[in-house]
Amino acid sequence: MRIIKTAVLALSIVGFLGGCASTSSISRLKVDETFRISGTKYVSAVSLAELYNLDYYQDTITKKVVLARDDKEARFMVESSIALLNEDLRDMKQEAKFHQGSVIIPQAFAYKTLAPFFKTEAKATTKKIAPAKVTGLAIKKVVIDPGHGGKDPGAIGRGGLMEKDVVLVIAKNLKRKMEKAGIEVIMTRESDRFVSLGERARFANSKDVDFFISIHANASRSKWVSGVEVFYVSEAIDEDNRSHSTAEQYDLKLPEDVQGKNTPTILWDLIHRDNRISAKSMAELICNNLCKNLSQKNRGVKQARFYVLKGTNIPAILVEVGFISNPAEEKKLKDGYYCNKVAQAVADGVYEYNHTFGENYYTRH
Repeated sequence: MRIIKTAVLALSIVGFLGGCASTSSISRLKVDETFRISGTKYVSAVSLAELYNLDYYQDTITKKVVLARDDKEARFMVESSIALLNEDLRDMKQEAKFHQGSVIIPQAFAYKTLAPFFKTEAKATTKKIAPAKVTGLAIKKVVIDPGHGGKDPGAIGRGGLMEKDVVLVIAKNLKRKMEKAGIEVIMTRESDRFVSLGERARFANSKDVDFFISIHANASRSKWVSGVEVFYVSEAIDEDNRSHSTAEQYDLKLPEDVQGKNTPTILWDLIHRDNRISAKSMAELICNNLCKNLSQKNRGVKQARFYVLKGTNIPAILVEVGFISNPAEEKKLKDGYYCNKVAQAVADGVYEYNHTFGENYYTRH
């Protein structure tokens, strides 16, 4: 897993702000207004934004809040005592809360830790809030997963072409292309052998990689159905259960002094949400390149509960390169030249992702 620096680097990949449902404007609140709850003094995050002239972002769905200026960012999650100051993990000792429609954080942490963190010369006017374009870490190492194999042939075309064979050809071509571009590639299989779905997910989770790409060929009862589509993990999956289960299986190696209610589960929740957003961005780019390069019907980017997607702890997508049940597409997929074009289109999507999201900082519009 690419979970280093106590999971903070993994949290900073594409999507922390990309998943925000809305961008809130800074409202006029009294800076010295505090709230006492269960003996602890709190201050609203939005009033701190005004006090320190910060950009303020709040997502009421995922309960995340960001205070930012230039290259400094403080990130919080309601019902968690964890704070991320850039890549520095801190314990606020008390949880952030919702109070009277605003997110509030412990006053002691705000003044003793945030104030020094954001300390700069105050500006005369308040900066207008603008949406952020979020950029993440470049893809440098991936797991490529040719679907099926061995005793599992996958879909079989009317002309006898087996999915397990064609996706292995495409995956090997993709591996060569990505390695030429300087991206390290690990394959779940490089021969005609059976690998269970659980093994594929565990294999990906055991490697220090940035992305998981599973290659498949589609099938339909109708021979006329055609086109390409790309899947990422569904939002309908119960993230609470998924995060709790992951926290029990995988150690984030958090610092001993970092405590807080359900801290590992909360961090895994953030990681899974960010992974989904990253995967959606990659899926869109790869799907568009497949359709453009192959002149194929675009069946779109979709959500799914595929085990191999929900079982991984890194951004993951599943690419359906065409319908092997369609005679015309089966004929194309039998052609080595066409399979090479498929691989090039997927690679182009990855390159475009790196070009678009390859810097580890936020660029303001």
